[in-house]
Amino acid sequence: MRFVAFFDVHLDELGKFVETSGERTLEGEVEILFNPHTLAEPFKGTTGFVVFESEDMGETREYLTKFKLAGANVKLYPIFEDSELSKEIASFREMRKEADIQWRQSTFERLEDFGSTKTLEVLPLIDWYRSREDLEVETGVSYLVKTDENSILFDLGLNSKERHPSPLLLNMKRLGIALEDFETIVISHNHGDHVGGGKWAKNKTFSLTDVQIDLVEKKVYTPIPMTYPGLKPKHSKRPTVIAKGVATIGTISNPILLPEGVSLVQEQALAINLEGKGIVLIVGCGHQTLPKILKRTESLFKEPIYGLLGGLHLPFAGGPFEIMGMSPHKYFGTGKLPWQPITMDEVQGNIELLKERGPKVVGLSPHDSSEASIEAFRIAFPKAYRNIKVGESIIL
Repeated sequence: MRFVAFFDVHLDELGKFVETSGERTLEGEVEILFNPHTLAEPFKGTTGFVVFESEDMGETREYLTKFKLAGANVKLYPIFEDSELSKEIASFREMRKEADIQWRQSTFERLEDFGSTKTLEVLPLIDWYRSREDLEVETGVSYLVKTDENSILFDLGLNSKERHPSPLLLNMKRLGIALEDFETIVISHNHGDHVGGGKWAKNKTFSLTDVQIDLVEKKVYTPIPMTYPGLKPKHSKRPTVIAKGVATIGTISNPILLPEGVSLVQEQALAINLEGKGIVLIVGCGHQTLPKILKRTESLFKEPIYGLLGGLHLPFAGGPFEIMGMSPHKYFGTGKLPWQPITMDEVQGNIELLKERGPKVVGLSPHDSSEASIEAFRIAFPKAYRNIKVGESIIL
């Protein structure tokens, strides 16, 4: 991804800053495209800028930290070459048309008599908030979903540093969870923060850690055709019953702009029929959009929507974290173009849609939404709201 970083140095310190430029050497994955330039005089608080490419946000942070240590305030922005951006915009529009056609054509019969569960436990294993200091956090998702008779691992986290054991495996160990404690894996969509890392997403596969361990013939349900050594994952494009009282709602398409370009994302969510209550939805990122998730769910089940837990990608005014003032979630993955960020009106629109269903359980994942959005949901659903924190079970 290409970036421009504007820096602001106090004029009294500018000479020293320029003289020590050699100390800001390059390491790792950062490639300089336009060397640091200092303006002859400040312009709107900017004394200089640098243009570079980087695929690693950690490396980007480390590089720009050297500017801060030299006395500069830094503001980072993603940038696009106009000719390339015009192609992305054209692709985005074409994919939106395709997604609209797919949506209009996606009619399914109701899922009747697929059973129910008296109890439901959702234990976050990977997310951005945690209940204990000894647990790992990431901007990814992995939840252990337990019903009366089944245990399902929903998504596999990010593992951005390609560690073995991964943050997911470390958290499982610290929470006393073994591979034998679940028999099914469901992947919401093929993004790195949900399949165990970007390298697996590129190859349309997944992993719990940095090596693909033996998963002992587990049942796996994926939103697109995917592979795994020794397993035969089932492509659950259509709504699919996967256990007693548990089903996927089928995939819903939406064009998404990411640093690597535009893609038509296919995402599915879990629906659990809580006996005598209704359907509890478990959502990965919500790239499908909440209106379509709700409409699809209500078309599939006679039971009312009782709750929703998971990600809806609502990074109003930022996201879970910033790098030198830039929040990646603000620009990417929103289903909109970068200069059209998520607004609080849109957040409130989602809240009102959900309010119409009168849910008794609501929890917004912090892995892809800002604290401002989470607080808006918390205020809107004071009795129903549940915090999503690694290691803290939500039991119904």
